[in-house]
Amino acid sequence: MDAGNVKWVRIGDYIEQCDERNSANVNYPVIGINRDKTFMPTVANLDGVDIAKYKIITKGMFVFSGMQTGRDICIRIGLYDNEQPALVSPAYTTFVINDDKKVLPEYLFMYFNRDESDRYGWFISDSSVRANLDWPRFLDIEIPLPSPNEQQKVVNAWKAFREIKEQNEAKAAPLMQVCQSYIQKAKKNNADKYRIGNAIKIVDTVNKDGHSYEVLGLNSNKVFMPTIASMDTINTSKYKVIRKGEFAFSGMQTGRDKCIRIALYEKDTPALISPAYTTFALDENEPILPEYFMMIFKNSEMDRLGWFYSDSSVRANLDWDRFIDIEIPLLPIELQRAIVNIYKCANEAKQIAEDADRLSREVCPALLQHVIHS
Repeated sequence: MDAGNVKWVRIGDYIEQCDERNSANVNYPVIGINRDKTFMPTVANLDGVDIAKYKIITKGMFVFSGMQTGRDICIRIGLYDNEQPALVSPAYTTFVINDDKKVLPEYLFMYFNRDESDRYGWFISDSSVRANLDWPRFLDIEIPLPSPNEQQKVVNAWKAFREIKEQNEAKAAPLMQVCQSYIQKAKKNNADKYRIGNAIKIVDTVNKDGHSYEVLGLNSNKVFMPTIASMDTINTSKYKVIRKGEFAFSGMQTGRDKCIRIALYEKDTPALISPAYTTFALDENEPILPEYFMMIFKNSEMDRLGWFYSDSSVRANLDWDRFIDIEIPLLPIELQRAIVNIYKCANEAKQIAEDADRLSREVCPALLQHVIHS
């Protein structure tokens, strides 16, 4: 198959299996592959498991699993790039490029890190319940093979995005830890407790004028997102208007999800949210900063408290009256500001990392298409 001047080749001709077992029983970390094609610590219980049967992977090796490809519409494949070796389940297939002067490992990985490749894997998976992609069928997949120089151009762009992502993730993590450590230290030192209801003022601005603001919802990560509800026949004049500096809260399903759904709206342009949400602001005369308040509720410990306080209904809701009785550590306002500023820096780094990750997934497939059809 040809597209432009680029030839298409069978990947089985350019890769070879490797099967190095952990016969020395080295205690390397045990990892698996998730649907994002990234490696993660295994979730399996390894008690009593003979890791001598596990496979050793080293930098530059691929890990492949054809299981459930059709069910998940995802070819699970990962390129291992850490210096330290790791172990993977013997159920995985491990392989390497047999001539990296013809095919760059990163180029092959990029090709399979696309929605189009996942859909094709689903198309050629078998008819079993799990819809597996057998190894022989995987080997028969054809990929476009531009020159090594053209491959390198695309790989360089992909690497740049990944480096930005990893660098900013590395910056964000310790900053987040610093913020939480200050709060935990305050609790251990018996800092004054503050009932949040003392600062809360309910805001109930209904969209009576019918503004066509964006309609948002609130997810379990405590961030606003475009609504997934169909708005075709909805009268948004009954929706609530939320403005910068105001909070949205929903006590529904707090116990079921082990999550207090709350978010601080920070955009300059107002938005609309469902009338089922409670909107509120903090009294400026009270000694609590909105950003500090929100940071407290992003802690998983607070979610567990919400679960504990939730009622005994099927949905395990957190009633408003119980919510406003929650107490948080009261720190000096100067310390609150310092923690908030650190938190903002961490969030900025986190946002840059997320943007780089998104762009790598959007831009690199477009670059691949350009190379294929040039």
